[in-house]
Amino acid sequence: MGSAQAATILSENFEGAVNVFGASTYTYAQNYTMPNLLTPGGGLRYMNGGAGITGQVSTNTFSAGSLSLLSGGILASQIDSGQISYNLYSQFSTYRLQGDYAGLFVQFLDGSSNPTGPLLSLGGSAFTSALGSGNNGSYPDARDWGADSQLGIVPAGARFANVYIQEVKVAGGTAIDGYVDNVNFTLSVPEPGVAGLLALGGGLLALNRRRP
Repeated sequence: MGSAQAATILSENFEGAVNVFGASTYTYAQNYTMPNLLTPGGGLRYMNGGAGITGQVSTNTFSAGSLSLLSGGILASQIDSGQISYNLYSQFSTYRLQGDYAGLFVQFLDGSSNPTGPLLSLGGSAFTSALGSGNNGSYPDARDWGADSQLGIVPAGARFANVYIQEVKVAGGTAIDGYVDNVNFTLSVPEPGVAGLLALGGGLLALNRRRP
């Protein structure tokens, strides 16, 4: 059967006419944020949260669906024996200081689509509110882009992953201005001895991360 090296479960940079989340996008040229100078870079477009309800706190959820983990040579036996690690990464920003935000979530599912293992999350309110700001020529308080990531071991029994983005708007305004770019979710076989460190690190991260 051979051994897997790496598999990309999801990679979305929002540059196409459509994206896996079915979300609307803005262009960086509209100057709603500071330039995205992270790696990978911002390209031309990024995701926004669409329309909310004017004058009310609003939430929109965009799902990439249930994605198979058994791709790119990844085997069920490797997952169940704790050999497969995950790397979840995304970039986030928001519009000025109004407080809208986005969170990226991954829920592992077993073969019967039941949740298994922890709910992974990136971004969120605390992460977004801590982003810096600057003058981009259009706004004196345009917000920076920040990268968030999480590493760990895929839980035994996992066969699928439900990947979704939740966008939240504060009461003011209508558009939900949580911004997301360069979402990447990959699986790999860690180097010998690294799997234990990833499992330990994932547990500590779960204890210390501030949830949105």
